Amino acid sequence: MPVTVISAASGPVLNVLGEELRPLTPAGKGLSVQVFDTCAPGEAPGQAGPPVHRHPWDEIYVVLSGVLHVFDGDDWSEAPAGTCVTVPAGQWHSYRNGSADCRFLTITGPGQAREFFEDSAAELRSPPDMKVALALAARHDVEAIAPS
Repeated sequence: MPVTVISAASGPVLNVLGEELRPLTPAGKGLSVQVFDTCAPGEAPGQAGPPVHRHPWDEIYVVLSGVLHVFDGDDWSEAPAGTCVTVPAGQWHSYRNGSADCRFLTITGPGQAREFFEDSAAELRSPPDMKVALALAARHDVEAIAPS
């Protein structure tokens, strides 16, 4: 595989649950990690992010600006700019944009996170039909708890 250089400004934008994810790694190149530039422009703090869920890949969030609120399965924590959050595979978790300027890198792997995000962007609308969202998640080995 050759070395690739990808700009967040030139790649596709995946719109998922109020967020914009911009893939920074090439699709289908056999990499064990995937990186996404993630933000939620136009969303009020606390309004963008997934329901509580878990999946078979690790995730790392590197907060570049603003504040990210992170749920670890029990409690919410604040992750300001400069913070690195690690989520092991199989861990129940969630997050929300904690400020209007929240921007972070989402690093995933190994696994099929990109395919899940691409399918989510193609199949989910805002607000999402939770029955459709849960079926989509199940196809990608993602378990989610529907918000009450």
